[in-house]
Amino acid sequence: MSITRRITPSFGVSGRKDGVLAEVGTLFLVVGPSGAGKDTLLDRVREKLSGDDRYVFARRVITRPAAPDHEDHDSATPEEFDRLLEEGAFCLSWEAHGLKYGIPVAYEAERQKGRHVVVNVSRQIAVEARKRFAPARIVVVTAPKELLAARLSLRSRESATEIKARLSRLAPEITDIDGAVIIENSGSVADGVSALLKALNFRDLAAAP
Repeated sequence: MSITRRITPSFGVSGRKDGVLAEVGTLFLVVGPSGAGKDTLLDRVREKLSGDDRYVFARRVITRPAAPDHEDHDSATPEEFDRLLEEGAFCLSWEAHGLKYGIPVAYEAERQKGRHVVVNVSRQIAVEARKRFAPARIVVVTAPKELLAARLSLRSRESATEIKARLSRLAPEITDIDGAVIIENSGSVADGVSALLKALNFRDLAAAP
């Protein structure tokens, strides 16, 4: 088994009987193309909300080895992933760019207790996920193609030809869905963080320096 850490979230909630809130929490589905800065914003917002037990940031299981230049995730081989999927270990799963992604069911259990769950997902499943896990909100992090290209080039993971091909394959942004929040992440990181915090309805932190 190559999964580095299995997800079994346990969050204490002071002042609430049995750690359970009154209502089902919101599922925040954060989507966006490579280079939009989605991971950076999620990392910064996760840090800001680390002391607030109302928010849980899902750690994904991915069929990709851990690496310093990738997100912190749980790794599984394709065979292990398929077995976990068959066992019902994921509440959400999808494939993209030759990899398989899964969100452990433990996070849906936390949402049922009233905690807001923030997940980094593919655009291909966001709409369906919002229907299945109401209440849910889609947050689209995007940027102009020229900026996407510049950011991808800085990563040095792909050649200029590969980056051009990736951008040409971009699916249309899901900006016309009722209730979707669009973050044009072409300014400073601080501006993007503020916008994402507002999307999560955490305006007091969004106004903080």
